[in-house]
Amino acid sequence: QLIASLSAELISHSLCESIDEASSIADAIVSECSTTCNDAIVEGVSNLLTEYFEEQLTHPQAIDIARSALGLSPPPASHHETVSSDMNDADAHDLDEHNSSDAEDYIGKGECELCEREIKLTRHHLIPKTTHKKILQKIQIAADAISQNNRNKARIVLGDSLFDELPERILTDPSAAKWYLKGKTCDLCRPCHSQVHTLHDEMELAESFHSVDKLLEDEDILSFARW
Repeated sequence: QLIASLSAELISHSLCESIDEASSIADAIVSECSTTCNDAIVEGVSNLLTEYFEEQLTHPQAIDIARSALGLSPPPASHHETVSSDMNDADAHDLDEHNSSDAEDYIGKGECELCEREIKLTRHHLIPKTTHKKILQKIQIAADAISQNNRNKARIVLGDSLFDELPERILTDPSAAKWYLKGKTCDLCRPCHSQVHTLHDEMELAESFHSVDKLLEDEDILSFARW
């Protein structure tokens, strides 16, 4: 129940690019909250929300989202903020129209990196944000293995595709991995973006389809982009 309601909140606040991503994030967050006390759940969920969406949410906003997901009213002292509180009515109306069927703002017009059409674009995280925690753990294990001259173990941990994709500097100094993952994006039109997430789950994208070239190696994605 909480996963479904939190997922709905993430979509309604335009924090996720797809319902699959919202569900994945909600599931990951709820699974880390073992308590049954509402106040503790609110605190745990809000802390994790600000970790996942550090550039988009303030902690008070995260608290309000967590409370709403639990069916609780905002605390009396809270001046309820929304993610788009700085928008004027016209901007909000436009965003509502854009987000009626998806949950990510358009970033501007340009060439889609898959279908190559000149069109409005959205930003796709080649290694989805929902997988960062797990991928960072794998990178750390791989880096430890490399420091012990065991590259074979590092390759097994990361998988051949991701091992070959990661720069050597990340494997020797994993402290920079978080920023590398965040910056690994491409610009896609909404139809291509939605198709990518329809065809593959988040971890598949992270481990096997973490570049535009890798995405285009998938026959279904290539066929869709050509169409």
